[in-house]
Amino acid sequence: MRTVRVAQLSDTHFLEADASPEGGFAYDTSEAFDAVYAHLEADEAFDLVAVTGDIADHGRVAQYRQAAAAFATLSAPVNICPGNHDQHAAFTASVARPTVGTSRAIDLGNWCFLFADSNTGVMVDDGSGHLIDPENYDDRLHANGSLGQREASWLREMCATTTADHVFIWVHHPPAPTSGLSADEAYEAEWRTLIGDLTNVRGIGGGHTHIPDQYTFENVPVFVAPALKNNFDLDAQTMLPPGYRTYEFADDGTISSTVQLTDDPRWPRHPLGRAVTSLLRGELTWAEFDEIVARKQARS
Repeated sequence: MRTVRVAQLSDTHFLEADASPEGGFAYDTSEAFDAVYAHLEADEAFDLVAVTGDIADHGRVAQYRQAAAAFATLSAPVNICPGNHDQHAAFTASVARPTVGTSRAIDLGNWCFLFADSNTGVMVDDGSGHLIDPENYDDRLHANGSLGQREASWLREMCATTTADHVFIWVHHPPAPTSGLSADEAYEAEWRTLIGDLTNVRGIGGGHTHIPDQYTFENVPVFVAPALKNNFDLDAQTMLPPGYRTYEFADDGTISSTVQLTDDPRWPRHPLGRAVTSLLRGELTWAEFDEIVARKQARS
């Protein structure tokens, strides 16, 4: 047996040239990827690069082609699961390449890596049993995660079927995040019902929040990766540069993980405003935050 080394990217939010980011603010994500690429390629070899969703900022084909071309330059094989910004048909048709996959399960050493889709619960049956995105893209875009019965059953089946000693779940929406803006009681309840039965799961790796984090949920460690679009440090109340996570999966089932940030003058750690901090903590709704922004703009 050997230690398995994995790098995790998340929330890459690729954009076409001159396109405006959803939400109105973002780093240049292509530039951010180039910085992450330089870090990764300078490191020791990885067995896998896991990318946990929000690959494209608006879920468009051209954005996935740009993402796939970037991921294909990495030395390690890449595997991806979707996020709430992604659109199912465009993602499925456009992101895969010979070294860039969308496999649901991958065995490495004595570990099984499961790539869950935490958007499944908001998707709809087209009448033939095939799941498609809701007609209103915003219903997916603004969701904070929903496994639904189908994805929860798939996770149970995979954990029961694998012959690997240990399971790690990659998913876009981490369960019970510590940032209030991304919290969702129904999604948390899904995981509480599920995780106790998955006795071979040693950890969960997610993204979505744009706040690097590590915490324990139902006695299972949860690791949250930095984003490429924008990052926040709620403790220091500052912006953070783009980044990624590295992992070492030992054959005894233990996991060590480190946040890697591309500190650079291009991405200064500017202080966060009071309203932004309150929004990220869940103390303000988006509607309340937008009202504050509108009042400030009217006064300026």
